Amino acid sequence: MAETTEELMLKYIENHTTLILATVGSDGAWATPVFYVNRGFKLYFLSEAKTRHSQNLQENEVVAAAITEDYQEWQAIQGLQIQGRALLVTSPAEKALATAAYLRKFPAVRHILEAPSQFRGVKAARWHCLVSEVLRLTDNTKGFGSRFELELKKES
Repeated sequence: MAETTEELMLKYIENHTTLILATVGSDGAWATPVFYVNRGFKLYFLSEAKTRHSQNLQENEVVAAAITEDYQEWQAIQGLQIQGRALLVTSPAEKALATAAYLRKFPAVRHILEAPSQFRGVKAARWHCLVSEVLRLTDNTKGFGSRFELELKKES
């Protein structure tokens, strides 16, 4: 049975670890790589409050992101582009779920999260949730320029 667009995209998200987050603030556009975990199409990442992208998010929650790899042949190119909003996570329950998922995906960081004051910037790190609104998966393995698009309902 053929996978749906949603299944293809979720599989791609789950099989990768790093996204390039693009933000815009008073100093202009900025892009930065971050590790992420997901719960469906919600992607969670930790960032220190004083980073440029975190500062930008305080001004403007609208973001774009890309998840991809480094390819040598155009026939192998795959990548996911995302448009959405990155919101500060304030709910203790949601933070706990994000932390648990993060530790499952990145077990090597357990010691860092358990003793944040011992690692520069970690104590001031905050959870953000990228709420995906529009996604486009490019997959040249299925033919040059093959694209799959998905528009999700905007959350209020």
